[in-house]
Amino acid sequence: MDWIEEFRVALQKDGKSHNTVINYCSDIREYLIWFMDTYAKNFDGKILEQDAREYRNYLHNVIKLKPSSVNRKMTALKSYNQFLINLGTGTETAIYGISIADTHDREIQTIERNELNRFRRAVYSNGNKRDIAIIELLINTGIRVSELVSLTLDDIHITQRNGSQNYSYIIIRNGKGGKYREVPLNAQAKKAIEEYTSNRNYHHKKLFLGQRGPLRRETIDKIIKKYCRIAEIESFSAHTLRHTFCTRLMSKNVPISIISKLAGHSSIQTTVNFYVNVSRKNKMDAVNKLNML
Repeated sequence: MDWIEEFRVALQKDGKSHNTVINYCSDIREYLIWFMDTYAKNFDGKILEQDAREYRNYLHNVIKLKPSSVNRKMTALKSYNQFLINLGTGTETAIYGISIADTHDREIQTIERNELNRFRRAVYSNGNKRDIAIIELLINTGIRVSELVSLTLDDIHITQRNGSQNYSYIIIRNGKGGKYREVPLNAQAKKAIEEYTSNRNYHHKKLFLGQRGPLRRETIDKIIKKYCRIAEIESFSAHTLRHTFCTRLMSKNVPISIISKLAGHSSIQTTVNFYVNVSRKNKMDAVNKLNML
């Protein structure tokens, strides 16, 4: 049996996102390789509690993955075990009680204000209206790159200045977990979208287009990396801009509940786990104070 292919089909039938399907299948492929190396035999279609514990120990202590990576792979393993149960080979108690690594102390990547300014200046200096709109949306809305490339012209709602009715926003129709949300646009994002759409020559429903059609997430990362090189700063990803957006709101004392809604998190606790933490810089500053004693 082709375990990976069967698993992929099952995930798609369950409505999992394209990226989740790819990541889970990759994680389970690694698990099957580990199983062969550990037990010197092919996978038999059953995950025992011993297997799950040994695998987690391997991820955490042998190849020393970060807690977030361990968590993702164990989540994939749980999903795979449920697939095996549905197939008739797995058991309900196979991985019950497996301890998941704590992620509350993880460090997220953000961009310092000076570097963000240099990056933005590089984008504007180039003068590409599409790229300016992309970057301003990522910086000022915190949307995921998958949400960005899914935007259509119908998802853009621009209003002119009209007192209490001055509310421009974008619609995220299928965010993580299939959630719908509206994300308001500030003046910078609104202006960038207006200038881009007014000069757009393509007749296509998708908002962001290239010469070969709608942009893909890989293209967005290439665009960001290009401007990082121009700005002569260390390269970062679109997700870094999302983290920066949320941490900037935190620094302005915006309530967690609002940040959670804007980010499209599944719960406020998710927002807390990501952004209510002590950074490495905070820890280093605290320890360095001992030198002054």
